[in-house]
Amino acid sequence: MPEETATLSTGTEKTEDTATAPSTSADKADGMDIDTEAKRLMGAGQRHLVMKDVRSSVTSFQEASSLLAKKYGETADECAEAFYSYGTSLLELARMENGVLGNALEGMPEDEEEGEKEEDANIPSADNLDEEGEDSEESEENESTEEKETEDEDVGNLQLAWEMLDLSKMIFKRQKSREAQLKAAQAHLKLGEVSTESENYAQAVEDFLACLDIQKEHLEEHDRLLAETHYHLGLAYQYSSKHEEAISHFTQSVGVIEKRMDVLTKQLEALLDETAEEVKKEMDELKDLLPDIKEKIEDSKEAQKNATVAKIALKETLVGGSSGFSQENVSTSSSTAVEKSGDSTVPVTNCVSDISHLIRKKRKPGEESPLKDKDAKKPKQEPVANGAGNGDAVVPTNEEVEKAEEVSMETATVESTA
Repeated sequence: MPEETATLSTGTEKTEDTATAPSTSADKADGMDIDTEAKRLMGAGQRHLVMKDVRSSVTSFQEASSLLAKKYGETADECAEAFYSYGTSLLELARMENGVLGNALEGMPEDEEEGEKEEDANIPSADNLDEEGEDSEESEENESTEEKETEDEDVGNLQLAWEMLDLSKMIFKRQKSREAQLKAAQAHLKLGEVSTESENYAQAVEDFLACLDIQKEHLEEHDRLLAETHYHLGLAYQYSSKHEEAISHFTQSVGVIEKRMDVLTKQLEALLDETAEEVKKEMDELKDLLPDIKEKIEDSKEAQKNATVAKIALKETLVGGSSGFSQENVSTSSSTAVEKSGDSTVPVTNCVSDISHLIRKKRKPGEESPLKDKDAKKPKQEPVANGAGNGDAVVPTNEEVEKAEEVSMETATVESTA
């Protein structure tokens, strides 16, 4: 972990060590000059944040925190602001490093494809398999070590950010002034952001709700801070797949911004030109925020819809087997009903195929057709000498002829009706 992110522990001895590591500010500051030096470092840290120099801001806030903790004690009211700024800068540093790591990982697939192409071009021989295996193992170990170090550093920054923000929240909360309570709310907000970065969404929701409760007590309903808190709550619920709650808080965030714009519009009519410019600037900023929040609302609605469809599909899959059997039963019962309807008076035009089916059914399973009867009777004929037969079939009896004619007439009747 870089020196600028060295832990400011709750112990006095470790605080002294981290204070002297980054610079000699602690050595130069003595007695009454500590407050002045700490104030200078706080100003420098804020400037570094504005200039996006996050690492330098971490260093400045860490030194200021160390000086004040050494003089007043780590739970003193004088340390709250420095601890809050230190924790906020650490959070930004963790986000920055996550972004850098993400950008570095985006190029990984291309490198792997290039490596595969090289392996295809150069097929290893039996002599160098062992050497290549050893080199590959060493390379994998080095990569895993580097990734672990980066991960440990990132976790350390987030953990330290949590500790500093939690400490500042505790100090602010015990103060009764409105200003201190609102700063405690902001500490809750940043704690929620740390939990969101760590993917601990349940804890994030808890801190965001605590922030919202304090803000509702001390802020007007059109204050932009309320819109920000609702937005963060919406994100936390969205990430944890609680889409209904996400939509609710995104919508409330839009509502607060619209109320704020209405208030500013009324103020704009009674203000002078110079002040009016500032109001117009804020209104433009609010207008720019609305599309993003409304897009989040649509995303949450779509995700909620997809989740509902997925649940229905899963339910149908689970009960699919039993529903299939039901369909077979319905089909069988329908056929049975049609068969039974053959006994009743049913219009022929609606049941032609069914009647033909019934006609075929009239022959009992044990009965055989006249042709089969004829074949069956052949063995009973007297044997004919080889080559002496004339190919004549056995003449059927009168009963067999009448039965064949009856079947033929019934078939012809059905065909003519069809």
